[in-house]
Amino acid sequence: MTVTPINLIQHELVGLKTHVVASRDPGQVCRSGTIVAESREMIHLNTSVGVIQLPKSNCVFDMSLPDGTIVRVDGHVLKGRPEDRLKKRLSRRW
Repeated sequence: MTVTPINLIQHELVGLKTHVVASRDPGQVCRSGTIVAESREMIHLNTSVGVIQLPKSNCVFDMSLPDGTIVRVDGHVLKGRPEDRLKKRLSRRW
């Protein structure tokens, strides 16, 4: 199954190019790189200065899909273990 904006939340995020659009911590805004690991609360991002850890719940991410589409994702939606996110049902209001 290919990654689309609709099913992005239920896919593996490792390997996606990501840009932090907004954050409660001003030092984390405008960080960009490739996701190398993911835990329940954190995303590990490989940037030009090394691997940094970003809390999911504090950030809003722009994720670039393999087909070039950019999707804005609120970190609260990503919160939780990656394997449990597959089971989570989302309410879509668009």
